[in-house]
Amino acid sequence: MGRARTRATTVAAILLAAGCGGGDDSPDSGVQPDVPVYEGAIDLEIGEFEGDDPYLFTYIGHVVSDERGRIVVADMRTSEVRVFEPDGRFAFRFGGPGEGPGELTDPSSLEFGPDGGLWVRESTRFSVFSLDSAGAEYQRVVRSPNVGVVGVIGPFTFDPDGQLIAVGSLFDGQASREVRLRLDADGRVDTLHLAPAERQAAGQTTVPVERGPFRGVSYLHQPFGPTWVHAHARGGSWAEAVTTEYAINYHAQDGTVSLIEGPSFPGPPLSEDDREWARTRMDREVDRAGIAEHPFGIPERKPPLAGMFFDRNDRLWVERTPAHGATMREADVYDGTTLMARYRWPRRIQDYPRPWATESLLYGVTVDSLGVQRVARVRFGPGS
Repeated sequence: MGRARTRATTVAAILLAAGCGGGDDSPDSGVQPDVPVYEGAIDLEIGEFEGDDPYLFTYIGHVVSDERGRIVVADMRTSEVRVFEPDGRFAFRFGGPGEGPGELTDPSSLEFGPDGGLWVRESTRFSVFSLDSAGAEYQRVVRSPNVGVVGVIGPFTFDPDGQLIAVGSLFDGQASREVRLRLDADGRVDTLHLAPAERQAAGQTTVPVERGPFRGVSYLHQPFGPTWVHAHARGGSWAEAVTTEYAINYHAQDGTVSLIEGPSFPGPPLSEDDREWARTRMDREVDRAGIAEHPFGIPERKPPLAGMFFDRNDRLWVERTPAHGATMREADVYDGTTLMARYRWPRRIQDYPRPWATESLLYGVTVDSLGVQRVARVRFGPGS
């Protein structure tokens, strides 16, 4: 693949400073940008602790919205997909556990294909349905090009020719690496490695483990250390970065690679609760690996970037790490390599599943103190 590398030279000059939108919810950054700012608030939540069965979720794998504004939810443990009207009323469900036509097994990701059909990613395959006003009709099944551990729950999209691209893992003899797998019309699979192994392994290492007849490796992670992240758009564009640096490799549909380079700013400092969580995790990993000391220390600050995802208009949302106690999340939104806007939405929206967003709406999941999951819709309006 050709690698024509360019640079978004104006990005650093226009990115937002610490307090966009006011208050102390935003991390310190650079200069106030001359781009629109949109503030989001949750205007609908679906889900109950007890009550009617359709509103009781077990484990939500993904949430999307169709062209009617209906909310489509994959519930992994019940192996079904539920559809709700725009006002939150239950409409219908389909799937159910099984391997037969129209049945589902651990549905984890949803996406609308080039022909408008709803593709449902399962453990080893994709099932395709058409949705109408009253139900779903099963269309066909496509076997997954990868059934590795990451491949079971990884994202998927389609290239400009409408061919399936599934993100999954391949084992190279030493470790699993995430790749893009393109399934062409003849059933052939093209594999693209997303980044070098050492980049994908940022903030982690392995140690050999031997317990009786079992021999393997144990993974050790630096709490709040660097993490390799990636995102995939409809139409074939994708991006990858390491969260400790605002430097994102943007891969366009034509194969060219551009660098989105934002300002250098520190991530938020760790709180005492953060440090206690880090110590607990490191102790757990030391015990599991059977070693005397963890190879990583606890940093003073979190990485400046939290992650990224593409919206329905193929704009890249680069999310900044919120400070301890912040009530809002915040993302720089790019069209290609051009910064277009900043969006802020309630932090109650979870990291997983990844949000599903348009210019004015965002769908995700909230979890209360009892562990009850709810589908949430955020509506955006012009901010200050």
